[in-house]
Amino acid sequence: MYVCNGKGSTIRLLAGSVFWIAILLGLFVNRYLVLIGALPATMLIVSYLTGWCLTETVLERFGANRLIRVPRR
Repeated sequence: MYVCNGKGSTIRLLAGSVFWIAILLGLFVNRYLVLIGALPATMLIVSYLTGWCLTETVLERFGANRLIRVPRR
């Protein structure tokens, strides 16, 4: 079994965080803020279909490392 470190994990963490923040904002602030959660969901679908991810490009600009597989102990 492997633990993935690098951009792939970071992208999934960012997408999940933005999604849950959007859900919480929609529940407690304004119901239309739930639509913010559509952004990470759409980007994950585009990434799956095309193999290109805007978030990955942005992370490369900020110096994120390549995907590194580290064996789990």
